[in-house]
Amino acid sequence: MRAMILERCGAPLTLKDVPAPKIGPNDALIRVRVCGVGLTVVSMIATRGRITSFPRIPGHEIAGEVVEIGSEVRTVKVGSRVTNHYYLTCGNCRYCRSGRETLCENLRGNVGSGCDGGYAEYVALPERNLVPVPDGVTDLEASVASDAIATPYHACHKEAQISPGDDVLIIGAGGGVGIHMVQMARLCGARVIAAEVGEEKLELARRMGADQLIDARRGEFVKQVKALTGGRGVDAAIDMVANSETLQASLASLAPGGRMVIIGSRPKAVFGADPVFTVNPHEHLRQAQEIHGSRYVNNEEIMRTLQLVKQKRIQAVVNRHFSAGRGRAGARAATEERDCGPRGAHRRIM
Repeated sequence: MRAMILERCGAPLTLKDVPAPKIGPNDALIRVRVCGVGLTVVSMIATRGRITSFPRIPGHEIAGEVVEIGSEVRTVKVGSRVTNHYYLTCGNCRYCRSGRETLCENLRGNVGSGCDGGYAEYVALPERNLVPVPDGVTDLEASVASDAIATPYHACHKEAQISPGDDVLIIGAGGGVGIHMVQMARLCGARVIAAEVGEEKLELARRMGADQLIDARRGEFVKQVKALTGGRGVDAAIDMVANSETLQASLASLAPGGRMVIIGSRPKAVFGADPVFTVNPHEHLRQAQEIHGSRYVNNEEIMRTLQLVKQKRIQAVVNRHFSAGRGRAGARAATEERDCGPRGAHRRIM
């Protein structure tokens, strides 16, 4: 089969012919139809220690068709269309059993780092990681839903706890996750304040439902937020960029009782600066504010997200497509936005 191979940390991806993967008794072999390209993969391949062994095939936002199943597999069959969960979990620890798989005590890494991923014609995945795709949802939509839409579902419901009428600030609102966060927050009943850099990204956020726009290039970010909320601040601030400046601004933009949700991750090894910010515990306590780290989703949340896509209540936003042979171009396109935050809508390798 053809696959995009990462030979070592930070190396360019290379298209090669390699043997198709073998499956174990609890695995399924998937014919990959679509796989996402995004900033997560860029960070993963550039950060030492994230990938457990080389050579490795990256790619974790997968949609495809089951072509073979192991002897112990019961929940999918040959011919099933599936997408996948990103984390390689045990399924048995206290966190896995309580629906918090991303905190698994026996985590083996992620699809595309702890095992080979979807930048290939075929991928072998554990049955536990597979989520059936309902009729009425395309492979492309399922690929986006498994991460870029499911992550906003979890962040808005479980972490930001958005209620109808809330003011919600979304930083990095024109990015691959952010543009779906705008839609999800609106679906929860929020008034969405979208913060971005550049007219194109701001216009995309507006088209996808943002009620108010903030161009971060204008400066005085917090003052802009306070002006749009009558001086009160926002009920929730969701930060997809998560550098020290945006995190500090998110915290300062909160109303009393507000919730700050951190989605983005900018490791120093990739971006060159520590994403640290300062919390005044007295002020934080006085205003009863909360800081949440939102770490992906569980399988059930992916299933619910797929239903929202099927019902046309959320639109999967994709701005560029690449054939498998142009996977390096897709990786370069994602890397181009690395220094200014994850602000380009999702890209897919077909």
